[in-house]
Amino acid sequence: MAIASPAMANDLNINGFLSVGASMLDDNKASIAGADDQGGFKQDTVLGLQVSKQINDSTSATGQLVSRGSDNYSTEAAWAFVSYAANDNLDLRMGRLRIPFFYYSDFLEVGYAYNWVRPPGEVYRIPFSSIDGFDLTQRFSSGSIDGSVQFYYGRYQGPITVGDNTYEADFRNFTGISINTNMDNFGSRLSYNQAELNMTGPGGVQLSTMPDFQMTGQLTTFIEAALTYDNGTNSVVAEWTQLDYGTSAFLDDSAWLIGYAHRLDDISLHATYTEHKTKYESGTNGAIQKNPLLGLGDEQSSIILGMRYDYDSSTALKFEVQNNDETKTAGADGDSATLYSVAVDVIF
Repeated sequence: MAIASPAMANDLNINGFLSVGASMLDDNKASIAGADDQGGFKQDTVLGLQVSKQINDSTSATGQLVSRGSDNYSTEAAWAFVSYAANDNLDLRMGRLRIPFFYYSDFLEVGYAYNWVRPPGEVYRIPFSSIDGFDLTQRFSSGSIDGSVQFYYGRYQGPITVGDNTYEADFRNFTGISINTNMDNFGSRLSYNQAELNMTGPGGVQLSTMPDFQMTGQLTTFIEAALTYDNGTNSVVAEWTQLDYGTSAFLDDSAWLIGYAHRLDDISLHATYTEHKTKYESGTNGAIQKNPLLGLGDEQSSIILGMRYDYDSSTALKFEVQNNDETKTAGADGDSATLYSVAVDVIF
């Protein structure tokens, strides 16, 4: 996504984005976006800097560094790739890439690109967003339909957090395809992704000797579908996802959202409903998964109401209220809480 106009000439583009947000829970009985009832700016503050250079007519280089308050402002390379334009409609990229899991994947942390203070965590729940590898994107046009097909292959190595636990992960043979189409005011997206699961505890400790509960060599899949409508005044987005770990050590889950926004000049009012639910297996494995000591099982929903005010160019002020209802969390009865958020998003 082009996040701003270039800051330097001669084909060297320097762009950036910044989100500064404050949030507070009314009650710590439920968990929303890492916030608590003491309030704070840390969780929703993100700074990104992107540099791109056109090397020649067919080759360019792009890098994007992102610093997140939720990670104690540690900085990582979200993008670092070389792009080759084979022709006007076919691009090849190699290096560090964003994984096209979601509708908003390419600009997941560019808060200015969407109305929410943050994408709903029930759906946008994958604990990493980049891999090292390559992708091919073929753009096409047929009649009133424009679209693209993207194929990628790569590998992810690093820590990931599932629930309250952090694991060392090595997701090999990461492969996926996504298809995007647009026709007039309507859009659609389909995405299929898979990887060989390899996860261990600290120090490489294998976490289970039971065959069905091991986390080495299983095929993990993630499917996503989205539909959109936008006529400039009214917009709707609906997105559904399903995650299958391929091991009984984790519960497979599904999640979806539907959101509506209405624009009134510089002000947009929006409402979103989301749901997320895990699923126990049947038979002996399911009985083990239901053991309270394992803490498996989550079911929750949220209602998000908000307002966005584009009070100047490349700048948006947002107010948001999110009520989260946890029917079940970590295998036990959950609770509910309301999160109040305010944020300023800029691109430069």
